[in-house]
Amino acid sequence: MDRAVDDETQAKIRETLSREATGAIEVHGLRTRGAGRVIFIEFHLVVPAAMSVGDAHVICDRLEAALQEEVKGCHVTIHVEPETEAHHKGVVVV
Repeated sequence: MDRAVDDETQAKIRETLSREATGAIEVHGLRTRGAGRVIFIEFHLVVPAAMSVGDAHVICDRLEAALQEEVKGCHVTIHVEPETEAHHKGVVVV
């Protein structure tokens, strides 16, 4: 059965996103859940509209690697949004 992640894991995820999202404008819509031994992490990553797909991909790879280092066995899904399409505006927030 799915369950919410504990407060310590949630804090690790938020700290990792804040630390590793350099180059992005914002992180929002963070959702986490545990199913068995797997922790699923999903969020939206807002990047500058003029950023290349390649540059956005580099940020995503960095975030995924850092999260997998901090939260062993996690599965990460990132939805990349250009700033012109984002529902939120601001700095990195999770």
